[in-house]
Amino acid sequence: MGTLKEKYQRFRRWQENPINYQDSHDRHVCSNCGMESDNNYCPRCGQKAVYGPITWRSVWRGVLDVWGVGSRSLLSTLWQLMWRPGYLIRDYISGKRQVSFPPVKMMMLLGVIVILVSNWLEPEEQAMPAVVSSTGLRYYYDIVSNWLNLHGEWQFLIAFSFLIVPIWSLFREAPVCRHHSLPQGFFIQVFNSSLFFMLMSLCYIPLLLFCNDFNEDLWTFIVFVVIVPLILLVVFKQLFGYGWWGTIWRVAMAVPMGILVFRICLQFGRALLSLFESGVGREFWLYLLLVVDGLVLLWLCIEIVAIINRKEWHEQGWLHVLRRPALAALVLLLTGWTCLHFGRDNSLMSIYQTYMLLSES
Repeated sequence: MGTLKEKYQRFRRWQENPINYQDSHDRHVCSNCGMESDNNYCPRCGQKAVYGPITWRSVWRGVLDVWGVGSRSLLSTLWQLMWRPGYLIRDYISGKRQVSFPPVKMMMLLGVIVILVSNWLEPEEQAMPAVVSSTGLRYYYDIVSNWLNLHGEWQFLIAFSFLIVPIWSLFREAPVCRHHSLPQGFFIQVFNSSLFFMLMSLCYIPLLLFCNDFNEDLWTFIVFVVIVPLILLVVFKQLFGYGWWGTIWRVAMAVPMGILVFRICLQFGRALLSLFESGVGREFWLYLLLVVDGLVLLWLCIEIVAIINRKEWHEQGWLHVLRRPALAALVLLLTGWTCLHFGRDNSLMSIYQTYMLLSES
């Protein structure tokens, strides 16, 4: 038992600090510029201190360099992303860029690999249907929609992007990474997407290869109920330093807020589409009204989250703390009633309907 405990403690120490930076402390002459130093890299030209002879390992690294994955090893970053995802993200956004392979490039490489393997395993389901009936912007809208329907893994990537604002508001007052910015939130979701792609490859591809009676509906259920919540809980607990309960309720609240951000973007896109197709008309103003209603609901959610995070009622009292949420609630009542008056579902009803569709599917 003591041995297992020691192994776990070593693993925890590795999670928090996996790289031990040490200089060689041996005097050597740079083979490139001839400068003598005791550093791992030459202070004059930046070349590595000791390269050693060219071996088959050198050949392997040269091949990897062709694809841009030779430096800051992709495999090392994927290993860390599997076992210490939150700590890795924290290191990256705090300024330790050398600990990670470039995250956007990593996400794109993993996405391309997943698509290529999926096309190889299920070629009959990957044919792009022709779009001949649409014109103008609607044509490109249908093209993108068809492609996303055929590549469900990229739908999850887009879904993670809608969590940037909710996570920013929910974890603003976290014990670690306090007041992280929206650009940092972008990279957080890029790492999450890469982790999702990797887990998809490790789970989905073996199922296709070795399970003859593979059930797509069961796999979708596993993704929504097990994989994605597990990713979010483990990553955000390590990244922001909350306990399990503090992480669980924030992640649970991030889901409807993410759906709300998606609805806002969707209605805004429809407003632009109607503007280009028929000009400034009734449909444009109705879609714009739905956008405003969604923004007000998002404002109300952010204000409520800020109250819970900051606990300002201990110092300023409830009347002062509830002023802004009450104002947001009044505006939401007005915009919600206006939406219903014109025969459109407001944001609260839209989120409820989205939940019902997800539960039915």
